[in-house]
Amino acid sequence: MKKTTLILILFCFLGATPKSEACSPGITPFQEWLSVYNQTNYIIIEGYFKPAKDRYFASCFEVVRSSDSAIKTGQEYEVFEYGPFGSLCEMYEMNAHIEPELVGKDKPRLLIVYKERSINGKLVTPIFWQAGANAANNRIVAKAYNYQSKRYISYECTTALDDIWKHIFAASPLKLDWKEQTDSIKMKP
Repeated sequence: MKKTTLILILFCFLGATPKSEACSPGITPFQEWLSVYNQTNYIIIEGYFKPAKDRYFASCFEVVRSSDSAIKTGQEYEVFEYGPFGSLCEMYEMNAHIEPELVGKDKPRLLIVYKERSINGKLVTPIFWQAGANAANNRIVAKAYNYQSKRYISYECTTALDDIWKHIFAASPLKLDWKEQTDSIKMKP
């Protein structure tokens, strides 16, 4: 009995206990977020990220169009992301860090934000979607990571952005088709 107890204790101390895996939430493609959009839980916003004045990354967003009057057009908002993260998969709200190549008035973006969390001058996006999708030239282009090919693949919505906004403002269902673009980007291992 003593020997069995000693073996069990050694077994536990040597790392044989079950370990919890680090949180690795799946990344839901932007086109899926847009397809499940409902005005009760989410707000859709169009605008652009502003250049950072005192930091490398920008996290301020100038709103041009909004599906909800609570988010005012012509105003600047701080951007955060919310979702499960860390070793315990706890829900966190973190500052968004936008890459410089996505910043500027000439690089319009479409964001989906949580309605209940986007208050007091901030926009809160689902985790990993703080940068939204490209909204240039009256179209939406979103990138999704393909784990099998280890490439980012771009998808363009076949419906014009102005027509999507008409559906949003009319609160009618969005039924969108997406076509794959050929300019996929291979990720380095």
